[in-house]
Amino acid sequence: MKYLLKTLSVFILILTSCEKQRETASDPREDFKAVEQVIQDVFDDIWSAKKTELISKYHTDHFILLEHGEVWTNDTIANWCEQAKKRDQGVKRINRFNFFKAKKEGNRIWMAYHNYATMKKDTVERKLQWLESIVAIKKDSLWKLELMHSTRLTM
Repeated sequence: MKYLLKTLSVFILILTSCEKQRETASDPREDFKAVEQVIQDVFDDIWSAKKTELISKYHTDHFILLEHGEVWTNDTIANWCEQAKKRDQGVKRINRFNFFKAKKEGNRIWMAYHNYATMKKDTVERKLQWLESIVAIKKDSLWKLELMHSTRLTM
């Protein structure tokens, strides 16, 4: 009888542990959507609105951007934003994305997408397009970008 109770107790502990793990394991589709939103926010808040104070909200401390053969850090991006604010002539950037591939391993997501930007000033429009990929990591329940690679495409 003691053996049966011990076995039953161990079995219940294992089931409880598995249930807790299942409850805390996140749905990859929800994580992909969360990372897609981070990407949208990065482009809206940093690349369009040039809000340097939000860089640390969306990027890890050691984030790098591989931008047309150059390596950009958070400091490079902050400097770009400050210079862009100075030369701002009222051009509005509208960002749109086509996410076509995503993979999740633990607390890391790799994603590939097309990035479309429409630059508008008054009635003049210019359309730009990039092929990009990111690596995002989840830390303290928040997704942040760790790496981005960007290649400009001709329209």
